[in-house]
Order: sequence, then C-alpha cells, then structure tokens
Amino acid sequence: MMRIILILTFIILYTSSNLARHQLIPFRKGNEWGYCDIHLSIKIPVKFQYAEKFENGFARVRYKGKYGLINEEGKFIAEPKYDNVYDVIDKLAGIEENLLWGFINPDGKIIVKPQYDQILSFSEGLAAVRKGDKWAFIDTNGTEVIPLIFSKVFSFKDGLAGAFIGNKCGFINKKGKEIIKIIYDQIPFRYGDIFSDSLSAVELNEFWGFVNLSGKLVIPNVFDFVNAFSEDLASIESGKKYGFIDKKGNIVIKPKYDNVYEFHENLCCVWKNKLAGYIDKTGKLITGIKYTDANSFNDGRARVGKAGKFGFIDTTGKEIIPLTYDGGDNFHEDLAAVKKGNKWGFINKLGKVIIPFKYDSATMFEDGIAKVLYNGKWGFIGKNGEEYWEGK
Repeated sequence: MMRIILILTFIILYTSSNLARHQLIPFRKGNEWGYCDIHLSIKIPVKFQYAEKFENGFARVRYKGKYGLINEEGKFIAEPKYDNVYDVIDKLAGIEENLLWGFINPDGKIIVKPQYDQILSFSEGLAAVRKGDKWAFIDTNGTEVIPLIFSKVFSFKDGLAGAFIGNKCGFINKKGKEIIKIIYDQIPFRYGDIFSDSLSAVELNEFWGFVNLSGKLVIPNVFDFVNAFSEDLASIESGKKYGFIDKKGNIVIKPKYDNVYEFHENLCCVWKNKLAGYIDKTGKLITGIKYTDANSFNDGRARVGKAGKFGFIDTTGKEIIPLTYDGGDNFHEDLAAVKKGNKWGFINKLGKVIIPFKYDSATMFEDGIAKVLYNGKWGFIGKNGEEYWEGK
C-alpha cells in the first residue's frame, strides 16, 4: 500500500510540475506582450499590444490594432484582422467584423461569415445567434437548426435551452421542440442557475416554483421569489422574509431573514437588520449576526467585515484571520488578495503575508497566476510573487 501511495504521489507531483513547466504566461515588456514560462523564459516573442491567458489551447491577442487568435506555438490560427475575437469552444471561435458576428475554426477558415448582430458561445454543440430582434440556434457547421423565432434565449444546458416568445418563456430541446411549455413569465437570469441541481425556477402570475428536466412542476408556484438550488437547498422569499426549502418543497429553514446567500461548503450567510452571520443547513447560527460585510465560503474561509475592517472566518465560525485589513477578496487556490492602506497583497489561509502590499489592484489566482495593477499597468504574478513583466 505504501508503495502504491508513493507511486501515485510521484505521478501527481510529476504531472503538476510538468504542466507548470509548460504553462504559457502572458508577459509584458513595457507596453508590449508575449508569453513566457514560469522561469521567465520567453516562449512566444513580445510583439502584441495585448495578450490574454490561454484557454483550450488558444489565446486572444491584439496586434496592430486588430484581434486574432494564436496557438501554443505562437502561430496565428486567426489572423489579427478582426474587431473582436472570443471563446474557442467546440473548436469554433466567435469573430466580429463591422459590428457583425460569425465563427471561424482553428485553421482560420470562416465557418459562419459575420452576419449576426449578437452570438453566444457554443454549448452542447449549439450556439445562440441573433438577427435584429430574433434569436436562433446554429450547429458547428453553421446551419440554423432552430429558426429565428425567439425574442430571447439562453445557451443549452442538460439538453435544454430557455427560450422566450414575446413575454412568455419555457424550455426547448435541440430540435426546437417545447419540452417545458412556453407559458411562464420568467426563468433565472443567470445561466448557472438554470437547472442547478437538476431543477429550474419558473415564475407564473408573480409566484415562483420549480420544474424538473422533464417539465414537471415539482414545487408549486407559491413563493414570492426563489433562488437556484445549491447544495440541495434553495432560498425562498415569503412575506418579505427569506428562508430555505429542500428539493421536495419542504421548508427546512423558516423565512425570517432580510436576505440570504446560497449555501457554499454547507454554510450560508444570512442578514438581519443590516448585519450578517452564518448558519448551517439545520439553521443553527455558527456566528453571531454581527458583521456589516460578508462573503460566501470558498476554500474553507469566508471574508467578513466590521466597521470598515476585513478578515476571515473558518467553517467553525472562528475569526481565523483578524479583521485588520482595509479590503479583501475570497480565497482561491489557497491565497486571498487583501488591502492594507491603498495597496494590495496576498495572504495564505493562516494569515501569513505571502506577497507584499505593493499593488494598486489585484484579482484572485487562477491556474497559478493573478492579474495585478502596478504603476498604472496590468501584469501577471505567480504564487510566490514572481512578476511576469519587464520595465515600467
């Protein structure tokens, strides 16, 4: 058993090291951008006016005032001749020319010529497109498989897409057939909230309930408002107070709060009389309702604030990092951006300063790098404070 553990540990460490070693990071030299590895060795020459992180093997860059896409060898797969380019999904990327949108493939071949007023990214093999005030769906060959008849649509998720005809909405399948009849007044605005935990909120005659993927109304439209299910519970509004229901519609936490967030890591932030605290899934308070600012839990920590100062609590409610900072963001990849005075740095989960307070702004870490503003210019840093730029 020990031998197996050692082998698996080696594989994980080797894979992580190998991936990190080959990671391409946007690198700025003065006002121009290229790409380097974690050791600051330039891998793609510095020549772009702007460069974004690689996603799905491609990166969006600006060159001579136009946008294009490069691959990990630094070759243009979409020549820099477009007004905008984005999202290589299902091997197609959106392109904009003269305020019209189309799609190209990774060889730079135009699959859908720019002709639409708006497009959404491909999802489950189909992309929503708009001409004038009507929406349709196209496949990866550019064929309109669902015609331009909808006043508004959402991208496909779990085989269904939210669709509006006039002011009524429901859900259609990939053939355009109504699976959940277009009779409702509203569905969730955020894409991620649609069929979260396999249920979607729907509004009818000013009351909200939930339907399943088959279109069955599993929780009746009896609530003043609802939010999406998260970790098997959904918040509901009744009589201007908020509580929570389970997937059968049973009230498990009575509506008594002025506002609530979603459950994350089995805990939820709740508000009462302009102050916040945290409850577990039984409704038990793990903190007092005493904070003037609060975030949801992430990475085992939640940012809280009081009297203009910020710190972090752990999942027991203990203030593990004292409220001494002037600003802060959630933990992500084990680090959190925090503000001291007018400058930002990063701390670990024990509150130790890992990256000093020297930046004018900072974003959270993703894929081992974070974007920061320094001396009026944006650049990227690593988790040990490595700065991927040269010059002012």
